[in-house]
Amino acid sequence: MAKKITGTQALTGNRLSDGGVVFLASNGVWRAGLENARLAHSDEDIADLEAEGADAVEANRIVDPYLVRVEVRQGRLVPAAFREHMRTRGPSVNLDFNSRTNGQAASAA
Repeated sequence: MAKKITGTQALTGNRLSDGGVVFLASNGVWRAGLENARLAHSDEDIADLEAEGADAVEANRIVDPYLVRVEVRQGRLVPAAFREHMRTRGPSVNLDFNSRTNGQAASAA
């Protein structure tokens, strides 16, 4: 059984086309950056996010959608867990695969 995440949450997954980390944005588009993510503050919000994630999987846009807890730190929206913070930065083994080059944001989904 998955543990229940508390606090403000966002829905993340990976783009099916290239495996890039994406977040469901407030306009319903899957974006590489967390800054425009649609946030869930209630069980109803969470159910809505999960339904949209399931629809995106069914439409072969993303794989493995799941909720992550997010926080505001120094005026920016960031993942609360270290694992999710590392996912947003891309692989650390080869900078050619890194989703952020020279501090520039990755391209949108």
